[in-house]
Amino acid sequence: MLHKKQHFICRQLTKHSKEAYRIAPVTYIKLTPFFSFWLLFVVIFGFKYLFMRKLLLFISFIGLSPLLSAQDTDSLFAVKKDGTWEIKYTAKARETARMLAKRFYVPEGQLEFANDEATMSKLTEGATVYIPVIKDNFFNIKPAPLKMKNIQELYYQVGTRDDIGILSSYSGVTKVEMRNWNELKGNTLKPGTVLFIGWVKMMAKDTTDPATLAAYPAPKKKVVIDTSGKVPVPGGLDTVYNSQTNNGLNVLTEKGTAVFFEKPGKSNIFYAFHNEAARGSVIKVFNPGSGKTIYVKVLGPLPDTKLYANSIIGISSGAKEALGVTDNRTWCELSYAAN
Repeated sequence: MLHKKQHFICRQLTKHSKEAYRIAPVTYIKLTPFFSFWLLFVVIFGFKYLFMRKLLLFISFIGLSPLLSAQDTDSLFAVKKDGTWEIKYTAKARETARMLAKRFYVPEGQLEFANDEATMSKLTEGATVYIPVIKDNFFNIKPAPLKMKNIQELYYQVGTRDDIGILSSYSGVTKVEMRNWNELKGNTLKPGTVLFIGWVKMMAKDTTDPATLAAYPAPKKKVVIDTSGKVPVPGGLDTVYNSQTNNGLNVLTEKGTAVFFEKPGKSNIFYAFHNEAARGSVIKVFNPGSGKTIYVKVLGPLPDTKLYANSIIGISSGAKEALGVTDNRTWCELSYAAN
């Protein structure tokens, strides 16, 4: 029996790919001479000779199976999270967070934020990693042929409470476009249905571009790290801040709105997104309303989503109590190294 993703139904040539017939929502078979021969043979003779139909279909299946299994692993599936898509990816041997960030064109800090800290600190084979789908790696309009390098189709499996209007908004298209993409006749979605939801930019596995080789696993090298002068981060961000700012003498200050985001997993460190402070640096956050101060470690720039609109910093929600905040937004004063 075929894999559940591979419904054995030949569909018409779609606008997503002019070079292949779609056999399943996530599987393509190129029109090789071998495949074309068997397809033509089945269509012409299969219905003429009824007693041979089962035999012909069996032979065709034998011929197609290697191609189906070879293509299935290339499919990318997304899940819904915080009003946007994220790719659900299974880590391969020797992959690291940095490799995945480069492969999917996502800032490393944003990738770490989307996942559990323990998972990303030591990525293991088979671990589930959620890849943010952002404006730098997602397209809802098919790129021109010359720009199709490293572009793959992205899919979503419909859940019990999914609505075509919501799914369309996630992809930034209208309901009509979503229906046309998937040849739907109405707005009703059947749970379990696989929908095409757009194109994502991802480095091809067989790339030969030297500039991208760093995004692929290489043989392990034994590296000796000197930790004698390393400042311990857990519970000591104030010490790191003082070191980075020369005890507060070399700082930039900023005032504005802070918003809070959910950070998966448990941690005794507060994290933040900020457009000016360098990744890995520490920001001192003061809440004039409560008189409380915390220190946060910067993951990267503010994501381009509605959550961070009109704010100067995004802080992990675990810091709300430490700052004396109950709302999801608050006024704050920032200090960080002037580098």
